[in-house]
Amino acid sequence: MKYISSHRSLVALGLALSLGFVAASCSSKKVSAPVRSASNEPNSGNGEPGNDDGTKPVNKPERNKVEALSSSIGLMNFRQLTATYSQLTGVTLANAAVKGEYDKQLASLPREYGPAQISAAKVAAATKLAAQYCDVLSTTPALLTTKFPGLSLAAAPADSAAYAKTLLEGFYGPEHSLQGNRATDITSVAAAVDGFKALNGTGPAVFMASCAAILAGAEFYLY
Repeated sequence: MKYISSHRSLVALGLALSLGFVAASCSSKKVSAPVRSASNEPNSGNGEPGNDDGTKPVNKPERNKVEALSSSIGLMNFRQLTATYSQLTGVTLANAAVKGEYDKQLASLPREYGPAQISAAKVAAATKLAAQYCDVLSTTPALLTTKFPGLSLAAAPADSAAYAKTLLEGFYGPEHSLQGNRATDITSVAAAVDGFKALNGTGPAVFMASCAAILAGAEFYLY
């Protein structure tokens, strides 16, 4: 845990970015749950859909939005998260440092899939676990080169936007319609990278914090 122990501020900023990704995804996630038409709703007598007792429902649009969100978004549990982190980084749970962090965070990681289970504590646990996977990735040249050909961690990146684009493309793959706006994500990650660099983060430390924030973000934490 070389970089995690010496760069707690970077992990904290990474956590803030992860929480931002989760919040943005919850507000913009495309839903496909059917919404009943007004003709199928009980009528309140004033031409507007109503409840069964003839009264007008309270905040029905918000209720429908919550119901649709709940039926179309799920939260990865602790097993799915570790499998995803392993697949994305090439680092396995058999790694001693990763297993140690997994055991430490296990009680706080999600066990249920419902989006209502999302909390700052759960995202924090996922981010800390992701940071350990990323720490091992950053110090394993063979894995790093396979995931990001040509990427050097010898120094903090000079071009934060280009660096953010490289990381997102490596982890997210080609942009597609089910993802959030890639340009927006690049801007968010680049701003975080600038913050990491301002803390005098080294190349490996900046990578670890940026990587952790991305892995614990909504692109993988939600499905």
